[in-house]
Amino acid sequence: MRLETPCVRFWIKNAMEQINKTAEETSFREKAAQLEEENRKLRKKIQGLKKTMEITSRHGDAVTSDLEEKVEASIREIENHIRLISETIPVPVAIVQVSDGKVVYANEHSCRAFGLAPDEVLKHSASELYETPEDRKVFFKILRQQGRVINFETQLRKSDGSSFWATLFSQPISFKNEPCVLTVIIDLSERKQAEEEIRRLHEQLNQKDIPYLIFRLKDTEYGMELLKIREIVTLKPLTPVMDVPPYVKGMIRLRDSLIPVADLRLRLGLEAADYTDRTCIIVAETGNAENRIIGLIADSVTGVQGFRQRDIEFPPGLLSENSRGIISGIAKSESGMKILIVPERICL
Repeated sequence: MRLETPCVRFWIKNAMEQINKTAEETSFREKAAQLEEENRKLRKKIQGLKKTMEITSRHGDAVTSDLEEKVEASIREIENHIRLISETIPVPVAIVQVSDGKVVYANEHSCRAFGLAPDEVLKHSASELYETPEDRKVFFKILRQQGRVINFETQLRKSDGSSFWATLFSQPISFKNEPCVLTVIIDLSERKQAEEEIRRLHEQLNQKDIPYLIFRLKDTEYGMELLKIREIVTLKPLTPVMDVPPYVKGMIRLRDSLIPVADLRLRLGLEAADYTDRTCIIVAETGNAENRIIGLIADSVTGVQGFRQRDIEFPPGLLSENSRGIISGIAKSESGMKILIVPERICL
């Protein structure tokens, strides 16, 4: 039997506490050493990552710089091609920024068209070059909707305040790293002058009387341009011709020339009638290479009358098949309507 005195118990207790403390300190030191080792490994990894990032960054900067230089070189090459092409083709070419409408390029032909020096053109905006600002709005509306502009007619303004008609052909491009519109300008001045001259001549024609020979078929009066009439002769004996349409009545000899003769009544689909002492043959020019002159039998000739172009209407669509194409129009006059005949369209 073992006896434990209070001193012994105290000693044992202190000894156990010392042992436990020593064990805890040992465990803590081991954990601290383990954590220190892990921290060392992490610091090493971080340093390695930093070096990798520095190398990657330097390489990335070099690659980016190289790509930027290549892109810039390509852009410069494209812009040089645009300049070369625009200076070669003999038409005005201009490039305008989309953002502010500023003219950023204009070739020599464009400068001459607007009467401006090259440096003066670049001081203008596109809106200043339009005679009507509303046209530019329409232009951009078409560009947005269709992606390009083809054959857009407008009036453009020159430096001296005058204007000229032009048609525009435009395509979006990138120029100097900016969204732009390249436009080819075709001067329509000569065409517009020609159109104006045609309009003026038509107006004169509408005001001028054109003389027509008036003749009668049945109860209706017809007309034929007097300038196409060679002469009017009395009805002569006709020499029959084989294998011809029924309305071709034969041939007559006129000053050593044989001329085919057609009965206008039959040619227009009217009923035949007996010839009288007033029946005549109208000798007319057809302009046809084979039969430049023909004879047309009419009931009678009543005179000459002038008609203005504005007094002549196109024939109605209810014409018979026989008369379709031969009748050029219907002239209105105080004495009544006259049906106008075109001798060139009478096929024999």
